[in-house]
Amino acid sequence: MRIKERNQFISVVILCFFISSCSSLGWLKFWGDEEEVELPAELQPIRQQITITKKWDKKLGEQDYSGRILPIIDDENVFYISSAGNLFALDKSKGVTVWSRKTEDKVSGALGAGFKRLFYGTMDGHVVSIDQENGQEIWRKLTSSEVLSPPVTNGNVVVAQSSDGMITGFDFKSGKKRWSHQSAVPRLSLRGTSIPFFEQGFIFAGFANGKIAMIYPDSGAVRWEIPIGMNEGKSELERIKDIDGKSILLGELLFSASYQGNIAAIDIRSGRPIWQEKISTTKDLVEARSRIVAVDQKDLIKAFGSSTGVSVWQQEGLKLRNVSSPSVIKSNIVIGDFEGYLHFLSSKDGTFLARKKISSKSIKEIESEGNQLLVLDESGRLFSLLIQ
Repeated sequence: MRIKERNQFISVVILCFFISSCSSLGWLKFWGDEEEVELPAELQPIRQQITITKKWDKKLGEQDYSGRILPIIDDENVFYISSAGNLFALDKSKGVTVWSRKTEDKVSGALGAGFKRLFYGTMDGHVVSIDQENGQEIWRKLTSSEVLSPPVTNGNVVVAQSSDGMITGFDFKSGKKRWSHQSAVPRLSLRGTSIPFFEQGFIFAGFANGKIAMIYPDSGAVRWEIPIGMNEGKSELERIKDIDGKSILLGELLFSASYQGNIAAIDIRSGRPIWQEKISTTKDLVEARSRIVAVDQKDLIKAFGSSTGVSVWQQEGLKLRNVSSPSVIKSNIVIGDFEGYLHFLSSKDGTFLARKKISSKSIKEIESEGNQLLVLDESGRLFSLLIQ
């Protein structure tokens, strides 16, 4: 047999073998993945038990969501800044503009508020203090890198967290840098940072290395810094363990959760975990009726008993619907999804109490005060809703 004919014969044999073996070669995925693709949960009919009334809505500029931008309700006004740097004060009741100002900043962390000041962080690492009465800039200071969450204040110090793991304290009046604390940043992490907060005379902040710290606000000294569980993944991706959602304090217990890690309750006096359960989340935690509510990586909403960590309920009706962080109103849970729906859940058992479609865009942020909700959608439209 000549060489050319022999090669043709071998090719035919190999092809026949390949065709007869197709059923055992499904793992090669040449004809598609036979595994079932998970789709967002379809909404099921519910009985409306809550009245939701829209008071006003206002388009306030496009967002690129390079960081966390939240509306603020304070006294009689609502404050908001777009990622393009357009700052607004709106009348809380009617939504009319009280004052507005265009800055030259690319905003990535906003808004913080307190003691008649507003604060925001920028992509180029500045922290800016604004007069709440008229929108005029009071001071501007440079941090170590971009600020992806709102700065916070206790009226004495303004605290901003940067994407490089640095948390910095600035003098409230002058903006002078008073201290900084550097947390180690892993080689690979998610884009985002948690929102620091003041409680019981301390600052609490979570970091990309999966640790949470209790910090003295006057000096920046760390009382303790501990990991929220251990992540033993084999690859760099499996070891990502950022704390990006906001933690909460209830009495003497601090509750925090991480991506690909745990939700944990920590005794703030000793810095020791009281309980912990597996979860993967980047969303804020909220508390209602002594239940700690978290949203996991697949948008399952889970409630844990605050004192024991026991699973109280789980709601799967919003699975994979790209939900927002939850908020609490009238002791129940409200959360938005990618189709512009707001969902109200009982904090007692997780059942749906109400639903309302308010936008054709994804819901990004929800803030509450009393019986009023502020809801921000993906297009930068702000909605004010009355809940009864």
